[in-house]
Amino acid sequence: MLQDCFKPDFFNTIGGLQPVDDEVAELKRMRVDPAFQRRGLGRRILSELESRAVALGFKWIKLDTTTIQVGAQRLYETAGYIPRGEGVLHGYAVIFYEKCFADQGDDET
Repeated sequence: MLQDCFKPDFFNTIGGLQPVDDEVAELKRMRVDPAFQRRGLGRRILSELESRAVALGFKWIKLDTTTIQVGAQRLYETAGYIPRGEGVLHGYAVIFYEKCFADQGDDET
């Protein structure tokens, strides 16, 4: 079950977060209707979901996307997600990504 969803019906978009543990949320079901793609909506949804994850206390977001979804890969990589490997989920070749939101200022001089 999704912990948090963001779906502005006007744009026919959806995205959600599912807790993995106390520090990690998984981005699930992020979609933008093809008629509304290439308008920055995916980036807006991703930004909103990241803000919600941080507000809920998560330090990491993990996600996967299929290897053929080049636009999604570009979105995640330009938003700071790091590819962490490839695999197969439900018969689809996927790339696993993650992004850390934890304060990394501990080693400041």
